[in-house]
Amino acid sequence: MNPKVTIIRSQNKSLGEGIHEFWEYRELMYMLMLRRITVRYKQTVIGVAWVLIQPLVAMTIFSIIFGNLVKIPSDGVPYPIFVYSALVLWGLFSEGVSRSGSSLLMEAQLITKVYFPRLIIPLAAVGSSWIDFVVSLFLLLPLTFIYGMRPTWGLLLIPPVMLMTMVLATGVGTILASLNARYRDFQYIIPFLIQIWLYASPVVYSVQIVPKHFLFWYYLNPMAGCLDVFRFAVTGQTTFNWLGFGWSSVCAIAIFTIGAWIFRTVESGFADYI
Repeated sequence: MNPKVTIIRSQNKSLGEGIHEFWEYRELMYMLMLRRITVRYKQTVIGVAWVLIQPLVAMTIFSIIFGNLVKIPSDGVPYPIFVYSALVLWGLFSEGVSRSGSSLLMEAQLITKVYFPRLIIPLAAVGSSWIDFVVSLFLLLPLTFIYGMRPTWGLLLIPPVMLMTMVLATGVGTILASLNARYRDFQYIIPFLIQIWLYASPVVYSVQIVPKHFLFWYYLNPMAGCLDVFRFAVTGQTTFNWLGFGWSSVCAIAIFTIGAWIFRTVESGFADYI
């Protein structure tokens, strides 16, 4: 039996060849995801509780400032639930972008020594963030019961919104990872970008306060539609715009496509830059 030989050469592969190659290395992506999850919680004092403490603290601060002092409208939902439901989904997005944006630098030794589709690295980084989202979601649902809310059919919307958020995080993360590999300044820009994006998204306020004539442009921010629908999914009381979510989804897919194209264009030089 002839041994399998992998020839590394610079070439533009077709979409079918790229998908086939990616499928061949799928187990590597699973292992990278598992390793990231294990390392994150290994040798920690309170482990997964960190996932709950961060959004709870943010919820408390936002509720005091924006809910009690500023009194921002919350669509008839208690403000703590209003803001915490958004923070749960936002945590999935921000963690995915942060991890994928710095993923190439963290896997520098692997990139310079072993051949595999480099896109696996940011995908594994985003994939490892879903565990935090699930843990936070298990706290959010009991909180809705405490405030007198009951499950509705809207819970069925959680998986597609989660998927679209991860698609967006992957698209943004691959762009930042590509830039971060060449220009190290971007590792400092990533936290700043996430913070600015937080206040540009309906986390502490409702989309309902945005002027109607501005909504088309506002939904160019893909997180606007995702947060809007997710808040309805877990509370069953807020309103959301189907067209807005559809437009945000189109923008998220476009960002993912652009990010994947940029990444594949410059990945041949990653080993040299890193």
